[in-house]
Amino acid sequence: MMIVLLKFIGCSAILLFLFQFFLAKEKAFTLNRWALLLLLPIAMAVPFISLPLWFPQESAVNLSYPVLIHSSPSPAIDSSPVPQTIPTEIWLLLGYLTITSLLFAKKLNALIKLISWTKEGSVRPLNTARLILSNKVSTPFSFGNYIFLHPSTYQEGSETTKIIIAHELVHISQKHHIDLAMIEFLSVLCWFNPIVFMVKKAMVLNHEYLADQGVKEIVHPLAYKKLLLNLTMGKNPMVWTSAISSSTLKQRLIMLNKPQNKKAKHLSIGYFSFLALVILAGFSLKITAYPSESISPNSQLYAQAKQNNLLDKLPEFKGGMAAFSNYVKKEAEFPLHARKNGKEGQVLVQFVVEKDGSVSHVKATKGAGNGFEFLAERIIQNAPAFHPGIQNGRPVRVELTIPLIFSLSKDLSPTDKLPFGEVNLGEMTPNTEGLKVEADYINGVWKGTVKDIDGNSLPGALIKIEGTNIGTVTDIEGHFILKTKSPSPILISFTGYTTEKIKQK
Repeated sequence: MMIVLLKFIGCSAILLFLFQFFLAKEKAFTLNRWALLLLLPIAMAVPFISLPLWFPQESAVNLSYPVLIHSSPSPAIDSSPVPQTIPTEIWLLLGYLTITSLLFAKKLNALIKLISWTKEGSVRPLNTARLILSNKVSTPFSFGNYIFLHPSTYQEGSETTKIIIAHELVHISQKHHIDLAMIEFLSVLCWFNPIVFMVKKAMVLNHEYLADQGVKEIVHPLAYKKLLLNLTMGKNPMVWTSAISSSTLKQRLIMLNKPQNKKAKHLSIGYFSFLALVILAGFSLKITAYPSESISPNSQLYAQAKQNNLLDKLPEFKGGMAAFSNYVKKEAEFPLHARKNGKEGQVLVQFVVEKDGSVSHVKATKGAGNGFEFLAERIIQNAPAFHPGIQNGRPVRVELTIPLIFSLSKDLSPTDKLPFGEVNLGEMTPNTEGLKVEADYINGVWKGTVKDIDGNSLPGALIKIEGTNIGTVTDIEGHFILKTKSPSPILISFTGYTTEKIKQK
């Protein structure tokens, strides 16, 4: 999740920088409006887009890593009780929701106040809007289809009033309030990203450029600039609104006086579009090197790390081993005949934790009789879901073996005068199974396919000629081609599986 947030912030920062550098000073206000509207949603989507890029290799080379045989003991899950603590992710989520709720309440309060002003003030209908005269208004602004003025500012038939209304009508006709509503919503959800507030500032300024250009065509430029100077000390009272007064007076006056240069504008738009696409592609690319025949010298570390990287995280019962142990003791009903005959024992149960955490393929592989194996299978089969195993950041199927120990207590039950029966857990360990390999040696070339236990293709499996450092890895479809002068056996390895040895038929 942290990587997703960093990508969102980084991508939005770079896109805003490109906008400021190429478009912000150009008189392409409508295009700029759309660019600012789409900037944040695109930056939010980029972390979830993955564009694969494959680099096939061609010739076999010497590898400097040893043959990997999974002979070392597999990591085991500690069965001792572990004190449960609230994960850091939960605290971070609670903090995010608290701040988001406070910001939402603040924005909602401002919106409710604005709506109340539309009902309290004196209303004067216009052609496409409604004029609200209220003593609560400090400076003219528009909100939705309403224009707000202080009664002292409004003078019937005056040029100042006409200019103010014309300015705000541009905001209304172009529906700038929709842009503002969207950016206010994003500022609540994405308050952790400072770029959101910079985009909001740029959006408001671009709205004023659009309104200034619309008014410029119907009023005298000097009269309009004079009005802006008179109103520049005013402040926009609330969020959600578009006001004629602004702290960016200098930029607006420069843009009003700036001549149109179509060639420069088109070049800026072209540069921005090209670089923005390059940046988006760069954030979305997922580069993976799966040689079709061999590993290049620079890929040695990749292959070695790939084969030595076991599960990132073993499957775990929700609540930990202490909760799993409590579940087993609660679920178990010690066989009565075993209690009568003083029978104890241990059963090894093999099962698979699926990608969704569910339990399947439960089987007692070794253990005493007396009905213990049937009870052990039932206990595991009825177990609630686990947290799945994680490998390379993704959930994977993991086969586990766990011993269930059936023992009798020295204490006797007061009801039947027989020893109490108890079931305890031993260490849980992951299993390894062989790969499914189809390979042939023909005319100096090993060709084949490597699949997992379910028959799915395995990209990135290591293929190595026995007794040499010549090798390759399987491609995205699990295929491999390896040239060799002699029909020596090949060794096939992949994380979580025992190494397979294939000889010429």
